[in-house]
Amino acid sequence: MINIENVVGGYKNTPIIDNLNLKVDKGEFFVLLGPNGSGKTTLFKLITGQLPIQKGDISLAGTQITKLSKLEKARRVSVLTQEIQVAFDYTVEEIISLGRYPHQKGILKQLSKTDWRIIEDVMDRMMVSQYRHTQFRLISGGEKQRVLLAKALAQEPEILLLDEPTNHLDIKHTFEMLDLLKEQQRKMGLTVFAILHDLNVASLYADRIAILEKGKLVGVGNVDSLRNEELLRKVYEVEVKTQSHPDVSKPQILMTPRHITSDHHMDFGNSFKVEKNSTFIHVKFNQALKTISNGVIGEGIQWLRHFCNFHVEKHYNSSTPKKDLREMMDTYHIPHHQAVGMMTAASLEDMVMETKEVEGVKMMVIVTAGVGNAVDISSKYKANQNSQIGTINTMVFIDARFTDGALVNGYMSATEAKVKALQDLDIRDPESNTIATGTSTDALLLALTQQGDITLYAGSGTTVGKAIGQLVYDATKKAVKKYLKRNQYK
Repeated sequence: MINIENVVGGYKNTPIIDNLNLKVDKGEFFVLLGPNGSGKTTLFKLITGQLPIQKGDISLAGTQITKLSKLEKARRVSVLTQEIQVAFDYTVEEIISLGRYPHQKGILKQLSKTDWRIIEDVMDRMMVSQYRHTQFRLISGGEKQRVLLAKALAQEPEILLLDEPTNHLDIKHTFEMLDLLKEQQRKMGLTVFAILHDLNVASLYADRIAILEKGKLVGVGNVDSLRNEELLRKVYEVEVKTQSHPDVSKPQILMTPRHITSDHHMDFGNSFKVEKNSTFIHVKFNQALKTISNGVIGEGIQWLRHFCNFHVEKHYNSSTPKKDLREMMDTYHIPHHQAVGMMTAASLEDMVMETKEVEGVKMMVIVTAGVGNAVDISSKYKANQNSQIGTINTMVFIDARFTDGALVNGYMSATEAKVKALQDLDIRDPESNTIATGTSTDALLLALTQQGDITLYAGSGTTVGKAIGQLVYDATKKAVKKYLKRNQYK
């Protein structure tokens, strides 16, 4: 649909775009990315014909742009920029009707029934019909941009060119506008070529992307190209990390400012307080820790400061445990949005807290245990839903810097240690009478200060993994023994 071959162009005798080749397919949403000064706007102006091509060719729908008249180009291509000022005080309807000009015939350009049908249709689709008689200057920035998009679509273009059209819009109006564009792309087969600044927004909406640096393309492909951290660091000159969006298979980019590295050092031993009573255990750190957890709240990988284990009655059964736990935490003024929260029917008086230091790495573990609903995960028997509530809740705090891979390694090491403790204590699944691997409601937390040298691995074959395992093993055994003694198990 858009074919750029060996193009050189720029201003006067200074070429900014240097021997560039690019093809945009029909019906795709293509996004051009790059830092300021990379040549994005220059390339855009070469495509629209605002700047002359010094060398090479640009074709739109198979025809070189130099061979298209202004009217022919207007019938094929619509342009939308970030500029939303209109020189004259037109109404919304009048502005949108200008989009039909390329299709009007005769000396006296008048709107036909077909023109009016199309105008009405795009006003409905862009949700601006209610403003039809309103002066353009009186509506909001987001509404103005929807009006200008409606005008562009009224042209019935094959290609829509967008030059940072969301640059001045807030998040709501940015997503609103791009959602409308994606809908038109899918329904009408519209080809969209857009310049965007926001890498994360581009990832969510583009079918393909190209990254421009100093007039040259340094990356072209689907949005997974944005997972190339080394390329992004080089082009944008900032420290970046990429991760997957939690709900869709798209990458998202995180930037790390330089000032973060100057944060003061955390003294692990004096950086937290532990509050314990019959209702809850609350560990509060002065600074947020990087966490991985399957807690009732605060699950997944996050940065959090509060770590709680709340006692519930042994017959507790609720379809809204998150809501219940948040209400409990609110009662004690613990900010649940900054916390990992667990629940247990085991007595909190039997909590076991152990500390350890291995090769300069300080660790602490807190375990509460109940094994009334112990389960062998490999057993074919179904867990008894009416069995006595029991849970092994484990919190591990480590003064170290783990990669995400090491974080998962450490989680596995702690789990293996718990299973080994149950094995050595001969804790059995009451249904199958086989050795239990845990309980049906176990929760585990690993929390890292993320200071010091980077630790790449924390599995059972590493010193730090072994230390995690030994600490969790010892604490789990002690906690289970307390539970057995309290409940008079033999």
